[in-house]
Amino acid sequence: MLINSDSGIMVECKGRRIALDPKNDTDADLVFVSHAHTDHMHRSSDIGKRVIASKETLRIAEARGFKYHNASHEPHPMFEMIDSGHVLGSKALLIDDRILYTGDICTRDRAFLKHFRFPSVDDVIHRVNMLIAEMYSKGLPVILMGYPLGKAQIITSLFRHWQPLYIHESVARMNSIYRELGIDLGDDNAATVHSNKDSDSLKHGPWLMVAPKQGNNSAFVKAMKKYYNAVTIAFTGWALANWHTRFHDYTLPLSDHCDFYELVQVVNTCKPNKIYTFHGFAEEFASYLRELGYDAEAVGSQCKILDYI
Repeated sequence: MLINSDSGIMVECKGRRIALDPKNDTDADLVFVSHAHTDHMHRSSDIGKRVIASKETLRIAEARGFKYHNASHEPHPMFEMIDSGHVLGSKALLIDDRILYTGDICTRDRAFLKHFRFPSVDDVIHRVNMLIAEMYSKGLPVILMGYPLGKAQIITSLFRHWQPLYIHESVARMNSIYRELGIDLGDDNAATVHSNKDSDSLKHGPWLMVAPKQGNNSAFVKAMKKYYNAVTIAFTGWALANWHTRFHDYTLPLSDHCDFYELVQVVNTCKPNKIYTFHGFAEEFASYLRELGYDAEAVGSQCKILDYI
């Protein structure tokens, strides 16, 4: 049974209310934060009576200005946090061994994020290395772009062998937390670039930089092109749909999410009795799952799931 709720996805199980990645204040007994991307967090310290998240998520959230009182990453008899493979510290939540909230999920190995399937991104990595080699042969520097949390660390780890290596300050802050949490990205000798402040003081000739994703019309990229004729390569799953291609010199598909077929594989592996889909192409995906024989239903982002078992 689904009931509208201003607190996002809500599960009621054994008399306890659990809010899942809520964006608003909630009177839930427990709040689960799946990972530290800002679209899955809420800044209020009064978001719930108790917050459950991984220690990595809590540390990264703190660094991004999100502080949760009464937060815990300790085991709980009613819940199990399961690696979801999206970014460092991201978790799915298994509630009472019966209800699984996946949050954002990815089942592909990517650098230090290891899972049960080998990636098909090897071709993308090969193409990027070939592009970088081509640009280096022309004396041109390259800027690799991805989200500062998650994608940028993957990029750093995969392409750290190109020298000299620069890291944009917003990426460097996240990289330092990864090191603090025991993840070696191999960027110890990289120099930090402080946005436009260093735009005209880098070495001339070929170099590699890892930076947050931004368009060629941004002030920072304009400066990099003006002084160094830098080439931009952006990483996003939307590259398959030719989105963002006009904003960068090259756009390649490297995603921190499952694609359609990987999501279907997750469903087939779990074999759930009931499936709720939300966000993105929720109705289309639910319709396809129904064709496979599953009881699947698309819901809005604001709903409550009651314990009906």
